[in-house]
Amino acid sequence: MVLHSIRPWRILCANMLKWFYEITTSKSMLKKPLFWEMFILLAIVGGLNYIATIYHLYWSIYEFDSIVHFLGGATLSAFFLWLYFFSGFFKPKNRSLKSFLIITTIGTIFIGVSWEIFELFLGENVLQKSEYPYDTMMDLIMDFLGAITVAFYAFTKEEENNDNK
Repeated sequence: MVLHSIRPWRILCANMLKWFYEITTSKSMLKKPLFWEMFILLAIVGGLNYIATIYHLYWSIYEFDSIVHFLGGATLSAFFLWLYFFSGFFKPKNRSLKSFLIITTIGTIFIGVSWEIFELFLGENVLQKSEYPYDTMMDLIMDFLGAITVAFYAFTKEEENNDNK
């Protein structure tokens, strides 16, 4: 019974590794819009989080958490836009600003809310109970602002590419 339930996970993991290998070894994939911007943002967020954790910057610098959430929302937005519009996995016909905003908003807010629920269940909220709703809403707002910023950036870049053709 246990071996039977492991097989689908093995297949899923193998397919994900194959997909990741194809993305990272495909030269055309590396030239797609937002690919490098996404990884640069991811490196910045990872580096800031690492430094902030070591030096307790989340607790010693007021609103440092908001900066990281803004950049995290931007990173998620870049990923969702790249995946939907530029990766080649989907073939969207409508590339309007509205569709860019919808993709970024839905994806980023879903991940942001999921993260806040994860923190709540994990017990990561070291704030006083009276400050927790404010902190959560501020985190989600900063995620959203980062997502909207990248949506406008990506749409502008898309329009420039269309004008150059």
